[in-house]
Amino acid sequence: MTHSLHREGSVVSLERDYCMLIYPARGWNTDGVTPKVQRLLELVFLENPSNLLVKTLHKNLYSGVTRQEMIDSVRDNSRAFCVFNRRRKLVKALRAIKAADEGISIVVTGLIDGVREICEEVGLDPHTINMSLGVHGRTELLPPADIRQYTTMCGHGMVSPGLIRDAIRKVKSGKHSAWDQSIVLAKPCACGIYNPHRSEELLKQMTPLYTVARW
Repeated sequence: MTHSLHREGSVVSLERDYCMLIYPARGWNTDGVTPKVQRLLELVFLENPSNLLVKTLHKNLYSGVTRQEMIDSVRDNSRAFCVFNRRRKLVKALRAIKAADEGISIVVTGLIDGVREICEEVGLDPHTINMSLGVHGRTELLPPADIRQYTTMCGHGMVSPGLIRDAIRKVKSGKHSAWDQSIVLAKPCACGIYNPHRSEELLKQMTPLYTVARW
């Protein structure tokens, strides 16, 4: 799934950023899959993902929809995308999913060495590995690297550079918290993999007003 592959930032920041996709295969195992996906979502929610979206609703955790509404919205063709801010959360979720053995494809995105270690720890042998080779072409038209740390957290590019710059200004003014502005940035994400916990930490690094991380 290439839309989750192009996240940018420092190694330290990306070590707290893991995407996971629940992906029934169209034409292969979608018939009657609704209760299986619902069960997997229940297991994922036990580990408190930083964000999540079910494609039937097209709304993420910060768009005014409850976890139960997400679970209830699942249909046979539903896919779910989520992101975790801690390695241990992903490990626990994968262990629970492996034990459930529902026969549904799971895609994990993160720093390659970290993902390999997690798969080894959980006892999983990856079927396929995709890697980002970076961005090519007229890269001078891209936002600067500090802004791309935010924009690339939404795989569909729905978090605009202008909105990010506005959030940075508001946090720097001291009138808005880094967490509140991270929620503002997470809301437009159409794939549910914008990580507001990571975003909060990035915003805090721009001002001495915040010293306690939400990890």
